[in-house]
Amino acid sequence: MTRIVTFLGSTPEQQTALGLAVAQWFAQHQQRTLLALPAPATTLQYLIGDVYKETGSQAVSVGDRLCVTQLFATQSLDMAWDDLSRLVESYLPPDLVGKVYAGELMILPGMDMLLTLNALRVYYSSGEYDVIVYAGANSRDTLRLIGLPQGLAWYYRRFRRLLEQLDINKIATAMGGPIASAIMAANIDTQKINERLAQAKEWVDRGVTIASDGQRLSVFLLTSPAALEIAQTQWLWGSAQQVNVPISEVFCLGEATPDVNQAFAPLRISTLPTDLRAWQSLVPSLPDFNNLASAPAPHEFDEVQQQVRIFLPGFRKEQVKLSEFSGELTVEAGDQRRHIELPPSLKGKPVQGGKFEAPYLIVNLS
Repeated sequence: MTRIVTFLGSTPEQQTALGLAVAQWFAQHQQRTLLALPAPATTLQYLIGDVYKETGSQAVSVGDRLCVTQLFATQSLDMAWDDLSRLVESYLPPDLVGKVYAGELMILPGMDMLLTLNALRVYYSSGEYDVIVYAGANSRDTLRLIGLPQGLAWYYRRFRRLLEQLDINKIATAMGGPIASAIMAANIDTQKINERLAQAKEWVDRGVTIASDGQRLSVFLLTSPAALEIAQTQWLWGSAQQVNVPISEVFCLGEATPDVNQAFAPLRISTLPTDLRAWQSLVPSLPDFNNLASAPAPHEFDEVQQQVRIFLPGFRKEQVKLSEFSGELTVEAGDQRRHIELPPSLKGKPVQGGKFEAPYLIVNLS
């Protein structure tokens, strides 16, 4: 079973240095390890120098059981487009969609995240690595990335009936014109499209399972004793709960002061030197990543009391909004919306009220 490790907090440069040390730790513990970084991996080249020979997005060995890859959006798009075009050509004739080459496609805003997720999915599914360490990214982007399967699962769940009843020919008739004529002439196999949608749903469900399993996806917080950075990292901690990702460990750059311990209780805290450029010296002092502390669950159902306890550390009452749509609880916090499916015993019961007792939002149903 492949495991993914990533970080939230501090700067991308510090994440890269810590990621390199963590990847080395796993390699020294006989794990086939891949360190994946957003391009350009300038910090990595500075840290390990001539050991790293840049070859695009191809994984390069930099040590025993340790490989490194840069995730270039253009190259990831080329690979993804080849797969997508082969899929489309199975259903649509070339004269309908035209001949579009991967090498001419442009990167649009937001595509990087999808391409990064797909690249990590390919590496994860390959079975070539025991551990994939993803580091060096903006923490907000990382949050969106690890929350993407959860979001896609909701969209599929919310619009499933529409997708199942999708009738391309009816849509074409409503559109009219030459495009409609081309679609009608293509004789698109709706059943095959639905089969592919079901396959995509399986991929999304697998991503949701991985993200919520601390043994498959381990996310660590990176902070310092500075008050501002503590607050920023607390916000990221609470936001991680919004994408259903439990966190059990914190790395503190410098002394773990009482303020740090109080802000991140009950998480386990490991201290690191403030200068991470000497990344080799970090490896012996890193905690045992194969023996993580238990993390508070993002939410808990109390079917006897008919309550839902939602863990939201780092937020104040006025930063949290609770709604109910289509039998699901919707929590808005950390610039994200999270939908919580209720168990059968609580589904359909109206919300009687909610109260915020930091760090929990407690929802009463009846």
